Amino acid sequence: MAQNQGNSSTSGGRLDGSIGTASTSAAFALGVGWGDGTLVKTVSSGSKDQRGAIAITSVGSNQAQATADVTYTFMDGAYASTPFGYAVLHTNDNAITERQPTAVVTTTTALAWRNSVLPVATKIYTFGWLVIA
Repeated sequence: MAQNQGNSSTSGGRLDGSIGTASTSAAFALGVGWGDGTLVKTVSSGSKDQRGAIAITSVGSNQAQATADVTYTFMDGAYASTPFGYAVLHTNDNAITERQPTAVVTTTTALAWRNSVLPVATKIYTFGWLVIA
């Protein structure tokens, strides 16, 4: 299914956060840098391809910043062309600087970023994302 496209003057276009399939935790793949335990991924209500938030709980040991990756595969299929993507660390309970933007790689089918700090076991990291097509 192709992504709906639009602009700010098009009713129901991709800038309208009310359209699309709700994001699920299954759409997120996490890198090994988050820890070697069973990771907890909680997607905020109302999250969709164009914007949302996910809370990730780091678990176990062997955390590594170099592989603390997050990849979100778009729920509603591929965009016609590569959209612009943005992700930011909104909050965490590890007393680290918050509101940190992260380096993002966007393709027509996914949004990927790397956590900008070393994950710590049992701590929760909440990221927000925004996709503009």
